[in-house]
Amino acid sequence: MSSRLVIASLLVMALIACGKKREAPRAGDDAGKNVGNVIGDAGAGSAIPATDARIDPKEAVAQFDKACIAGDFEACRNLGVMYTEGIGVTADPRRATALFAQACNGGNLAACNHVALALAEGMGTEKDVAKAIELYTKACDGGYALACRNVGLMLRDGRGVPADLARAETLLGKACTGGAPFACTNAGDLDKALATKPGEAKDARYRQMLERYKQGCEAGDPSACRSIGISYLEGVGLPKSTGAGAVWLARACERDDVIACRVIGAMTLQGIGVKQDVARGRELLQRACDRKDAEACGVLKASGGSAGDSPAGAVRDAGPTNGPTASDAALPGATPRE
Repeated sequence: MSSRLVIASLLVMALIACGKKREAPRAGDDAGKNVGNVIGDAGAGSAIPATDARIDPKEAVAQFDKACIAGDFEACRNLGVMYTEGIGVTADPRRATALFAQACNGGNLAACNHVALALAEGMGTEKDVAKAIELYTKACDGGYALACRNVGLMLRDGRGVPADLARAETLLGKACTGGAPFACTNAGDLDKALATKPGEAKDARYRQMLERYKQGCEAGDPSACRSIGISYLEGVGLPKSTGAGAVWLARACERDDVIACRVIGAMTLQGIGVKQDVARGRELLQRACDRKDAEACGVLKASGGSAGDSPAGAVRDAGPTNGPTASDAALPGATPRE
């Protein structure tokens, strides 16, 4: 390998390392949505019909409040989301947590997950990790997959409780099979970490890692697609291949994974695993830079590009990256490696 490619490869690996971080528990898939989406997710049991973002947020608050008083616990939860996000009302964490607690007491498992998160973080209530785990577990046992993931992450990281990797693995696996794509990625990450531990069946761990990542990727978590790509680049659990890594990173970038866009952008810029295309590499780095990825902005600037080189809209709408080079086009087998 030429010295240029060695340096370029080191750059790509450094950019990968910049993207690794622990994920925090999630309140729910409706956090941060506009009012139309919140109402649209209200469900068949809610008194509020599905609609779009054109509804007046203050009117939505009034309708949710009325329905909540009438005993519609999903409306109470949705009203809590609006108080959390400050949609149609002034953000009020205490009011939000009280509404979530009301809905949870009425049997709304998603609301129990919200209360657990508030207790775990001390948002709108006193911090109480033990109670948070109790409510996460209640929601998880009732079939709310995201709660299984959240308590699994707390146990994995020892966040306020002693770490328990065995139980964390069980809960993350349950969340994954229960329909929480991010949990599949978390479970795969745990398999990847455990594979290096003494006494572990390394091959079996890596097989399960790949299975979990694929589940997450296919279910809609682009970071799972990215994790497969990075595993190929690093040669961890999979045969080392920049071409195969590029395929999965491109797939993740197409789904707006910022880290994947940063890494595949650098690879395309340098011609690592794909045909070199400086203009396309800059476009992909621009996409990540537009999303406030400092490392991508730095590489873009160093390459001679700038935030004004390509229209942001065109970058966001760009199609797939160039495919692997002809000599590396076929995906290697998924056989785990020692």
